[in-house]
Amino acid sequence: MKTQLIERQAQIKKLKQQEFDCLIIGGGATGVGSALEATRRGLKTGLVERFDFAQGTSSKSTKLLHGGVRYLEQAFKKFDWNQFNLVRDALAERKNVIQMAPHLAKPLPLIIPLYQFWQMPYYFSGLLMYDFLSGKQSLGRSKLLSLKQTLELFPTLNTEGMIGSVMYYDGQFDDARLNVEVAMTAIECGAAIANYVEVTEIIKEGEKCRGVRVKDTLTQETFEIKAQIIVNATGPYTDSIRELDQPTTEKLLKVSSGVHIVINKSFAPGEGALLIPKTEDGRVIFIVPWRGFTLIGTTDEPAKVEDNPQATEAEIQYLLKYTNQFLDKTVKREDVLSAWCGLRPLVSPTHAAAKSTAKLSRDHTIITSKSGLITITGGKWTTFRKMAKDTINKVFNQLSFSSTANSSLSLIPVVGGKDFDRNELDKQLATNVDDEQIRSHLINYYGSRSLIIQEITKELGVERLTPKYPFITAEVVYVYRYEMAQKPEDILARRFRLSFLDSQTSQQLKERVSEIISNLQQVPIEK
Repeated sequence: MKTQLIERQAQIKKLKQQEFDCLIIGGGATGVGSALEATRRGLKTGLVERFDFAQGTSSKSTKLLHGGVRYLEQAFKKFDWNQFNLVRDALAERKNVIQMAPHLAKPLPLIIPLYQFWQMPYYFSGLLMYDFLSGKQSLGRSKLLSLKQTLELFPTLNTEGMIGSVMYYDGQFDDARLNVEVAMTAIECGAAIANYVEVTEIIKEGEKCRGVRVKDTLTQETFEIKAQIIVNATGPYTDSIRELDQPTTEKLLKVSSGVHIVINKSFAPGEGALLIPKTEDGRVIFIVPWRGFTLIGTTDEPAKVEDNPQATEAEIQYLLKYTNQFLDKTVKREDVLSAWCGLRPLVSPTHAAAKSTAKLSRDHTIITSKSGLITITGGKWTTFRKMAKDTINKVFNQLSFSSTANSSLSLIPVVGGKDFDRNELDKQLATNVDDEQIRSHLINYYGSRSLIIQEITKELGVERLTPKYPFITAEVVYVYRYEMAQKPEDILARRFRLSFLDSQTSQQLKERVSEIISNLQQVPIEK
């Protein structure tokens, strides 16, 4: 099976030597989505990421592909047509993301508990509108459930005072893995992309942006990248890049933090998720099954921009407080296996440029500076493809030639989603991977690319990194050679997701993974 090896140094060489139509700063969802969009539409495209792909906000979501039930409620209350458009766009995109990455994304039933009879028509009518707006992109119809039906879906729900529930469908996915696979897909389409490349200066010809000076933070080498258009897709770091362009620029963002915690699957063993529609301070919390564990989040607190934000004890206790109100099992602090904090890049409503610039969607904003720097910020994972399209449309508005290809909103699968057939993959893997749990794990993480890992197992065998989980040595080799993972944390956090699921076990494996990487770095990759 021939698949392109992804050598980081080869990507660095392309970034040094080529002149790009479009250079994107930022390797999160918006950045890699824009790189794929631009490349598919015929642009010579480069992308640099200061850290690892999805190291920031894009790996720290609630793992939901959602239309936005809350936005729809606000649309009704405020008669806001923009909110309806936002929900409609997001509902269309949920299914698109599932189709492009069927191994990483799927429909997920969610329940909203009901305690008073008036809530039944209120929520159900809203969710029927939610279904209606989905149209042909529907993931399933909403239903009213009895207490018995509710417990079949979510067995550990505390039903005291409940009269039933309403169930609806959204999507679920693995955010960091999808981010990585979109980046690798863009590379296979011709983009030049590298992680651990930090932009230190924006280069101008006259008053126009025409490139950047960067530092390879792994080798400390500095070099220039030439490009006609620069796109700033750096999430919480948006204002830092804008200040490189114009030091006196007004800040665009107000950043907030969102904390999630992970507990054992046994606390919520069903296949459904729970939406707690309103806490005492008006927030929404989800309790979601994910990767064999239970994910709970999120908080929403004002925050400052920092490279590695940490979950505070107060936020962890806040999530535990509401979790224990809705579950019939008590979750203690020591039951928390992992906790993390992500930063949301929210556009300040008082910013002059934001007020004077039409938002292409209610939840993302695109601004072009006097020098031509295009900044895309805000938004959410569900609509990353639409955000990419809107961004690259802006790029074409500045270029002197028109698009040579149709928009990539004509769906293409990501690398692991190509020729994806779960049953056929399981049969092929079974020829030398006897462990059913490992086979299922490989298919759910890598899709059709699990066959590459199978080839590696023919040399290395099928050795688990730890008896607790189905991660194997051959996976480390794969993500190093084919997904540009450079450091142990790249692998354990964003390729394996283990740091997000069980931080203690992840820490225990760090030395072993580091040893494997070190050995790989000493052996040239055979082409």
